[in-house]
Amino acid sequence: MNKKILKLLSLVLVLVFALSVAVACNNGAEPDPTEPAGSDAPQTEPAGSDAPQTEPADESRPGVRTDGKANRVALILEGAISDMSWNATAYAGLQKIEAMGAETHYVENVPVSAVGDSIRTFASSDYNIIFLATSTYADEAQRVMGDYPDVMFFLINSAVTGPNARSFAIQDAEQGFMMGALSAMLTKSGTVGFVGGTPINPIINGSKGFAQGVAYVDPDVKILSENTGSMDDVNAAKELAKGFVSQGADVLSPMANQSSLGVMEAGEEAGAYAIGSGEGQNDVAPTMAVTSVIKDTSVAYEAAYQAFLDNDLPEAVLPMGAAQGVVHLDDWYIEVDQEIKDAMDQITQDFIDGKIVIDLAD
Repeated sequence: MNKKILKLLSLVLVLVFALSVAVACNNGAEPDPTEPAGSDAPQTEPAGSDAPQTEPADESRPGVRTDGKANRVALILEGAISDMSWNATAYAGLQKIEAMGAETHYVENVPVSAVGDSIRTFASSDYNIIFLATSTYADEAQRVMGDYPDVMFFLINSAVTGPNARSFAIQDAEQGFMMGALSAMLTKSGTVGFVGGTPINPIINGSKGFAQGVAYVDPDVKILSENTGSMDDVNAAKELAKGFVSQGADVLSPMANQSSLGVMEAGEEAGAYAIGSGEGQNDVAPTMAVTSVIKDTSVAYEAAYQAFLDNDLPEAVLPMGAAQGVVHLDDWYIEVDQEIKDAMDQITQDFIDGKIVIDLAD
């Protein structure tokens, strides 16, 4: 009899234990991940009228973020941001974009052979907009940017356009024209000099504009024009400018980024007028620098980014010159005749009004 009671009690205990385990499972115990989900497993509810909805993106186009984060904008530069010219104003443009709410980053002194790697690094690091600061990057960019259709690319002085690419053309020839016109107004010897850097399109177009600007004022003025082949060899530019002075040039104009400083120094030492091509270049020619014809590409960067935000990006290459506030005269550093100032103001206005057309044909 005692054995029967003990067996009965054991059976009751087993049933109680099993019941407690079942209750525990129904109160949130983790299911065995190896077990298939059955009818009692939690199911995902279909989204209904009361379910939270994911807002669709307002736009779906290259460069537009759909994750709610701030735009990440990268700038790739072939030169240094300390050049007081092309790269310095490009960096200033990036700073303007940052002030508009974007997160920004840049790399400088990137040769053409390495620009593809720089593009891949930025595009793979969540940068949705990339600016390429020189026309020499165009070919390599075309080979790479198709791999990143969600990234928007902006190319400077390029003709590349496409689903995720736009180009804007800095009017280098307008800068050269204004430098040439002023040189012709200032010269007493009848000979002026133009020193270019690397013979890329912006420099070539600048030299063409310079020649036409000189001729616009006085076709009898002699022009000495040559490129050093470098944008950062200050000594080479200085020696070339000194050679021009020895040939009778009494006004010098550089368009060579950092190398321009050598031309300004040569003017100061030789007593020849110097016309700068960037802000601050007059510091090395305090008595002979007349003014600078500024090519402020920061205005172009800011305008391009704003056009992107406004979704107002026609595929045509966008010109950026005097009419857009990119090319303009700086302050007068030394005193010149008022009629010269007035004449230069009129030339600037004529560019704005489209009255002066520069022929860039070979």
